[in-house]
Amino acid sequence: MKVLFICFANVARSQIAEACFKTISRHHCDSAGIAVDDRIAKGNLLSRKVRDSPTRRSIEYIKREFGVDIGEKERQQLIPEMIDTADVAIVIAEKKRWPDYLKEGGKVMFWDIPDPFEQTDTFAEDVYNQVRQRVEQLVTEIG
Repeated sequence: MKVLFICFANVARSQIAEACFKTISRHHCDSAGIAVDDRIAKGNLLSRKVRDSPTRRSIEYIKREFGVDIGEKERQQLIPEMIDTADVAIVIAEKKRWPDYLKEGGKVMFWDIPDPFEQTDTFAEDVYNQVRQRVEQLVTEIG
């Protein structure tokens, strides 16, 4: 089974979900963002490298909790073909931000977990823990 985790900029929520899933599951996964290219074009992200995020909180969380350094990992822009090749696509981004081709139903699931961008460290840590709990629940369900 292949799971695709999707958030807004492929900076925090989807990266944490991917790292957690890879740590505790036997299945394959990947992550992407619905606005990676747009955020880079507008200068909100300096590059595709995760290390060039406006904040390093998610990188530090993943390193601390899962022992993985994702700083050199490149963010991926979500494209329709990624949905086609996934068995399950989990979107952790506000529905108003979804591209037209991304619809809930079938293989697409929505996790209503807020974006930690420009929030306090405490808020972000809570978001990261929510993502982790949802991934743990998913792995229990799919084996």
